[in-house]
Amino acid sequence: MTVDQPTASRRRRWWPVPPSLLVGIAPLVVFAVVSIVRSRPSDDYPSLGRTVDSVVHDLVVPEAIVAGVLALVVTGLGWWRIATVDPSRGRPRWTMVAPLLVVGICIARLPLVDWGGKSVRYFLLLTVGVLLVGVFEELMTRGVLLVGLRRRLSEIWVWALSCVLFGLLHFVNVLAGAPVATTVVQVVFAASFGSTLYLARRLTGNLLAPVLLHAFWDFGAIAVSASGPGSVDFFLVGLLGLASFAVLLLGIVAGGLVAWRDDRPRRLRRRWRAVPPLEPVAARGVEAGLPAGVA
Repeated sequence: MTVDQPTASRRRRWWPVPPSLLVGIAPLVVFAVVSIVRSRPSDDYPSLGRTVDSVVHDLVVPEAIVAGVLALVVTGLGWWRIATVDPSRGRPRWTMVAPLLVVGICIARLPLVDWGGKSVRYFLLLTVGVLLVGVFEELMTRGVLLVGLRRRLSEIWVWALSCVLFGLLHFVNVLAGAPVATTVVQVVFAASFGSTLYLARRLTGNLLAPVLLHAFWDFGAIAVSASGPGSVDFFLVGLLGLASFAVLLLGIVAGGLVAWRDDRPRRLRRRWRAVPPLEPVAARGVEAGLPAGVA
């Protein structure tokens, strides 16, 4: 028994790996570096996902690889539970309106898709591709990254930095042939969308909701862009775009509110820590011959 106890103690100490800020940020940094190295200015980013070949080679295959690698990393860290499940759900509950409105916009975009212009195989592969994107990016940013940030920062900073880093990650699209102006808009949009995805995790208590919401959004965005020019009502697309920015603005406010509310116990502890204890004051009053209760 005396020999086995130190061994068991070492195993409990080293696995799972304790939450760490550096470990939490590492997958995002590695992915950004690899994306920068692999990107070429000659890449045709605007044509992403418009054909079956593009869906397979630009979405399904690379996303399956990176999602599989990240899954192995999370398994090695022993972080599956803390990276995918929150111990308590966020409040207030009305903030769920923001993710639900995003779902509504995703549904409203479906009639704009040229369903007859693409094969069933295309839409099935696109569904697989966007699900892999959702799994990888959400596990990386709303999963592992949140675990690392929570190790050192308050929840309001965890929310803000996870959204900003998620947005900045899309800057690498410039190196893959995306126009600079379009990429800047995409970065701002992604950072705003990150707040709604954060809400989806906090309000449901698990990572499945943001994964599905992310995949649903990408499906509509890619499918509409892949539709033929004559089959898309650009007026309705513009209206949905304006509605999207309004909804994502609500998501920013709601996400910040949920994170701020989560930090309330910490703020209360810091406030009461600054109040001097009453016992020494009362003891000095008694020693000085003052009446009891006089300070």
